[in-house]
Amino acid sequence: MATNSARRAGDSPPLALKGLIILFATFSVLFLALAARLVDLQVFRHQEMLQVAVNQVYGMVREEDRRGRIVDARGRTLAVSVDAKSVALDPKTLLRNPEAKPHRLIARLRDLLSLSDKETARLEQALDKRRPVAGREGEEEPISFVWVKRRLSREEWEKLSTAMAEAKSEASAAWKNRRQCLRKASYLHQTGEREEEDKAKELAQGWKRAAQEWEGYFAGVFFPPEYARTYPQGELASHILGFGNIDGQGLEGVEKMLDPLLRGIPVERLVARDARSRALSSLTRDERSSEGMQVKLTIDSAIQSIVEDELFRVVAGLKTEYPAVVAHAVVMDPWTGDILALANYPTFDANHPGDFDPRNRRNDAVAAVQEPGSTFKPLLVAASLEEGLADLADSWDCSTFQMENGRVIKDIHPYGQMTLGLGLIKSSNPAMVRLGLRLGPQRMREYVLRYGFGEKSGSLLPGEVRGRVTSAENWSSFTMGSVPMGYEINVTSIQMASAYSAIANGGLLPRPNFIKAVYDNQGALALEVGTKMRRRVISEKTSRIMRETLRKVVTEGTGRRANIPEYALGGKTGTANMIVNAEEKKQGQSGYSKKRHTANFVALAPWDKPRMVICVSVRDTGKFGGEAASPVGAAIARRALSYLGLPTEDGSVPDSSYVEVPEVFEKIIAPPAEYTVGTEDDDNFLGEEVDPRIFEEWQEDPTALG
Repeated sequence: MATNSARRAGDSPPLALKGLIILFATFSVLFLALAARLVDLQVFRHQEMLQVAVNQVYGMVREEDRRGRIVDARGRTLAVSVDAKSVALDPKTLLRNPEAKPHRLIARLRDLLSLSDKETARLEQALDKRRPVAGREGEEEPISFVWVKRRLSREEWEKLSTAMAEAKSEASAAWKNRRQCLRKASYLHQTGEREEEDKAKELAQGWKRAAQEWEGYFAGVFFPPEYARTYPQGELASHILGFGNIDGQGLEGVEKMLDPLLRGIPVERLVARDARSRALSSLTRDERSSEGMQVKLTIDSAIQSIVEDELFRVVAGLKTEYPAVVAHAVVMDPWTGDILALANYPTFDANHPGDFDPRNRRNDAVAAVQEPGSTFKPLLVAASLEEGLADLADSWDCSTFQMENGRVIKDIHPYGQMTLGLGLIKSSNPAMVRLGLRLGPQRMREYVLRYGFGEKSGSLLPGEVRGRVTSAENWSSFTMGSVPMGYEINVTSIQMASAYSAIANGGLLPRPNFIKAVYDNQGALALEVGTKMRRRVISEKTSRIMRETLRKVVTEGTGRRANIPEYALGGKTGTANMIVNAEEKKQGQSGYSKKRHTANFVALAPWDKPRMVICVSVRDTGKFGGEAASPVGAAIARRALSYLGLPTEDGSVPDSSYVEVPEVFEKIIAPPAEYTVGTEDDDNFLGEEVDPRIFEEWQEDPTALG
């Protein structure tokens, strides 16, 4: 019995052997499972896992696009993009951090950055947003980007960066304290002091929790690279430059006109990443740049500043008496069509366009139409000379003239018989209407269009309008009495500058041009804008005769306030009444105001070989063109020609006081005016400038011209 039992026990393996067998079997199964997993990963899912590994070690960093610079004709910076301080949040990183407290973080950001309730709610909502996981159908994950606040102020940036630096410092100190506690625990373990060792380990664990909590204090907060558009010269040339929105899209001016060229192209570069997915270094020799093209304008900052100063002076001098007064001016090179300056007053700062009245941002030089008044008369005379219908030496009846429709045309001073040239110098209305009738409606309208009125000038500047020319079928006898005096057509100042350029340069109508050249982001010339003459309007002989006559307008006629000693200018003044405003309508007025004028002056500087055509318009004033506008044109010419180094009439070096211009990055306020606008003791030799309709004996329909 005992023997059988012993035999049965001997038949069973020892207990230790059973354990080894079980252990071996377990490891075999695990090994086979591991081997199967490795085969699956390295053979069947090799490409997928390789991509995962590459994504963990390498990544693409997107370098945001930077708008190209805008510079003036001499390379002075007018617009540039600089690094901006903006802050964003990565909800995905925030929510995956076990120590982070998302809602507390948002409250913290609200307090530091003075976020509005709307901005705070937007961040709260971003925590709940999800997006599909690439390559995993049906799976979603938190979004990884939402703006917290863009374009931080210096104060906001300092508060946030200081708070983040303090949190980082606290986390670093906590990790340091943890290491010290662990070293102490190791020492106590060796000395056998178990109780003290446990206390040290517990303290180390506490420091670890504190470090992780500090690291989660601003989890997911980061500063994406972004650029802000700045205009270093402030208000200078703001109507030309325009501005863009916060996303770098051009909205007005050249910024809008050349937006596709100025915008850069975002560049993605391959980089190596560390364990926290931070970019370490670029792995490619990618020499591409994300910066847009650089645009060189025809504008000269110095001349632009001179024009703005002079407009400021005239508006400041008239503001008390005429609160609504505004002004604008265009300076053009008649030989190329290049715009050397274009300014409006009041103006605005393109760095903060929203801080200004929208009216300040309107570019009246290209967007506001007006009847040219007497400034149109030289163009009519030139057309008549070109057609061989008149000679400036011919004797003309410049006394009162009654048209067939009963309309009476007269001057404030009756002149009687005098030459056509003197009639233009004195701005005689009857003489111009007689001349217009001789030219005839068809040819007159043809020349109006040939001078560029009724069509856009081709400058491509946003906001430019084409003006208005009465249609051929509506050209009436009333029109024939109005157009020769510069009425019943609406023009812009840039159109008028182009038209006078044909007188200045020998008869060719130039296309106004703001762009000199475009360079790529490597500095290579990509585009050069050349001179373009649209068409010939008058002959060289006619243009020479007209220049001589315009010189006499300044020395003997209505433009005598522009007769400066330094340079011999030519030009023509003009005054046109404005449409009645709402207040005047309430007073029972209709049609045109008898007190509110547009005072104009167009100058050739100098008259014989003009370096520039200057077109000045002072609107909503009771002053005449010779009173308000011609002194401005003369002052611009004197300072601008001196700046260009043109010798004065006596051959001397220009007066240095006229050469001074603001520094590139500094706007200097203009000194007190050197001329008087509209003095009460005026001898009224400018009287013939008054809108002739005020003195007409024939009562026409008051809305006919409107």
